[in-house]
Amino acid sequence: MRLFIAINAPQELHSYYRGLQRQFPDLKPTRDFHLTLQFLGDGIEDISEIIGNLSKIKFKPFKIKMGDIMPFPDDVSPRGIWIECESNSLKNLAQKVQKIMASLGLMPDMPFKAHITLGRYKKPPSKSPSKTKGKPQEFRVSQFCLVQSHLDSERPKYKTLATFPK
Repeated sequence: MRLFIAINAPQELHSYYRGLQRQFPDLKPTRDFHLTLQFLGDGIEDISEIIGNLSKIKFKPFKIKMGDIMPFPDDVSPRGIWIECESNSLKNLAQKVQKIMASLGLMPDMPFKAHITLGRYKKPPSKSPSKTKGKPQEFRVSQFCLVQSHLDSERPKYKTLATFPK
């Protein structure tokens, strides 16, 4: 299985994200909006230990403030567009997740960067998209999920396997 740990963006913000996606021609838009806390990788078969350990994580609900809309990894040769997100509590939760997953030998594939991906480019656009200011938005986080990702020719399909806290 291909797995990651994420916070799902609330449904009431999906129309806002879709409006942002329309501002970027040639963008292959995402349908599901989430904030990845840690990518776990491919080939994981037994998830019982992962679920058991994630169940131990305690945190108080908190708010995430969404920031600027920008190309990633840079604006010279972008592979996609994302919304930056801010919250010290979010960083703390990501650290807790990474620490407990490291105890299982599941190390992060890259440093944590809080964002919600709006879409990807099949090939970099001819004119680089510029960083734009997003309308200030916040959402409350009270849970996170273990998610299975299945890649196909169209776009990834996601299935929530467990939600924490239960």
